[in-house]
Amino acid sequence: INAEYGEDTSDYVLSSPTLPAISNNNVILSNSFVGHRLHGDTVYMNGLYNGYTTTCHRARIPCHFPYVDDPAVDYTLDCKNATYTVSGANFEQVFYAHSVLNRVFVTEISVHSGVVNLTSHAGAPSTDLNIISKEKISHGPEGQGTKVNVFGAEIKDPETKTSPKLTIWNLTSDFPATLDSGTYLFISSFASTHDEALSFYDRALQYYTDKTLLSSHQDSWSYVWKTINIDLDDKELAKTVKSSLFYLLSSFPQCALKIPELENYPFQFFGVSPGSLGNGGDNNDYWGHVFWDQDFWMLPGVMLLFPELVKESIKYRIAMLPGARIKAKERGYKGAMYPWESGRTGIDVCPGAIYANHQQHITACVNYAIRQYVYVTGSWDIVSTDGAWDVVNESANFWLSRVEWDGNNFVINNVMDPDEYHSDVNNSCFTNAAARLNLLFAVEAAERLGKIPDPRWAAVAQEKNGLKIPFDETLRYHPEFDGYTQGTVIKQASVVMLGYPLGSPMDDDVRKNDIEVYAKCTDKGPGMTYSMYCIGMLELDELATAENFFQVQFQNLRDPFRIWNEYPTYLGCTNFLTAIGGFLQSLLFGYLGLRVFEKKLQVKPFLLPKCTGVTYTGMQYCGERFNFEVKKDKFTVCRTTGNAFQLWQIEKDGQKWPLVTNKPVSLDLGQYEITMADGYELVY
Repeated sequence: INAEYGEDTSDYVLSSPTLPAISNNNVILSNSFVGHRLHGDTVYMNGLYNGYTTTCHRARIPCHFPYVDDPAVDYTLDCKNATYTVSGANFEQVFYAHSVLNRVFVTEISVHSGVVNLTSHAGAPSTDLNIISKEKISHGPEGQGTKVNVFGAEIKDPETKTSPKLTIWNLTSDFPATLDSGTYLFISSFASTHDEALSFYDRALQYYTDKTLLSSHQDSWSYVWKTINIDLDDKELAKTVKSSLFYLLSSFPQCALKIPELENYPFQFFGVSPGSLGNGGDNNDYWGHVFWDQDFWMLPGVMLLFPELVKESIKYRIAMLPGARIKAKERGYKGAMYPWESGRTGIDVCPGAIYANHQQHITACVNYAIRQYVYVTGSWDIVSTDGAWDVVNESANFWLSRVEWDGNNFVINNVMDPDEYHSDVNNSCFTNAAARLNLLFAVEAAERLGKIPDPRWAAVAQEKNGLKIPFDETLRYHPEFDGYTQGTVIKQASVVMLGYPLGSPMDDDVRKNDIEVYAKCTDKGPGMTYSMYCIGMLELDELATAENFFQVQFQNLRDPFRIWNEYPTYLGCTNFLTAIGGFLQSLLFGYLGLRVFEKKLQVKPFLLPKCTGVTYTGMQYCGERFNFEVKKDKFTVCRTTGNAFQLWQIEKDGQKWPLVTNKPVSLDLGQYEITMADGYELVY
């Protein structure tokens, strides 16, 4: 499609003559409403969980659309067009999760000669669903109707005793045992009601009649890639970048982008789980639950690209606030205590008591995402009018009820750090620093909204005699928690995140010591960890060490479809979006060196290893988009959108360069700040 215009799209294409040896590393296609791991027997649907409280998991929907059952010679993921193609000697089968008609999954089969065989991938009956309807109907004009398989079911066990039994309706084009030469369309629509599933099935048929079914899907993704992108001349790294962006962005509802000239079908979004919507069955891939991974690891990688998508995840957290209130009350605390794992209702569904009881930093991480969203967009509307104020306020009150006074400082005891090798510890550096940021943001938000902040928020958050942040003055580093012995093995990044993303002030030698001390004793843990060590060393201009950490990330990457695994030596969670979020942060906040503040965007770019040039397209800040092109010794910044009432500038050491729309400015590498010129204010 793009080749006819002379465009090289090879960076977006991953092909293989064989499938991965482990099926968990097959391609996942998702539009954030339905998700399917290719060649599997399961489809998952946004918000459809089965299981009471801690047995909650994504409900397995049998895959009712057909697969060609003949030998294949090629399997290709095209991230540019968001399609997956299986090719044989005489056929091609294309799959896509429609990005506009987001309740629809499509497969099209072209038979060039002879006959091909079809097979069902429905597998065994789902143990999560009670079937309420299963029939074959004739659908369409009288005498011209096609056969459609109707599958209706309800979950067996709701999350709570008062929750309704969720329903799933799936309408799929019937298929024969064989196909001869020709082109064939098979539609599968999913919804919580029969009527909605039927309406989307009909829309897909109409799109196909109008010859816009595939093209509208491609147009949606074309808008994404034209609006934002990262381009580089290392072809292998480029493929990893494109596929990582594809897997992560396809996990968010593109309807939130309100793409011009395309229809829009919004729905209530239930967040992003570590293994994406294509994973999450019973006892697999964290059961499809939503963790801090969404707020702290994935959202920063999306924030500067499409803050509209981030807002959908924040709206999920706002909607789940009642569950956070319940957990706080059950634990004897005030305000809102977000559960370590949540599903549809917002109650705690974590199956491991040690994690549910002690992993408390998630509450601060939810607030971190809200804070960053406000700073990136330049708008406080989500706080003032969309309900996030209640999250910020009640989370701050939770921390007030959580702290104790030890005679010198406020302390938080009996927690589990992000390093899950140590539980029930006192004064986790990360937990306390994140809680402090939560409290400071509550003060800021209250003042912005014309409210009187609780004076205790600032008192607990103050640097002197406020929340304790463990520090060893002799060794000049931060012990992970009270009593931590230097060199003790840790699971993953923790203390290193005080510098970035939390922005805790510290001297350079302390920052370096924190990185070096913990990098030496980090186990072969989750894939996102080394992104933080990389970012920290780039802050300190330690480029060689930063590159080493950058490269370590790829030991969790699996060919041929660049699927990130949770662990380097075994699977863990697959299509691990948390690792993708960390990787993208190492690009945007590491090598591009972005830092987001309320009234400035800091940039300190470095050239990516093995590249001669890297272009970051469409970085969004305060309603404006900026392009950055980084070379060995110089970089170019260009403001690509413009509001006539706003004048932006980039400055360093008192020297300022105006950023006029579509007028690139070339500068030496270094640290700069992008700000609005004096006398100007944000205008929407």
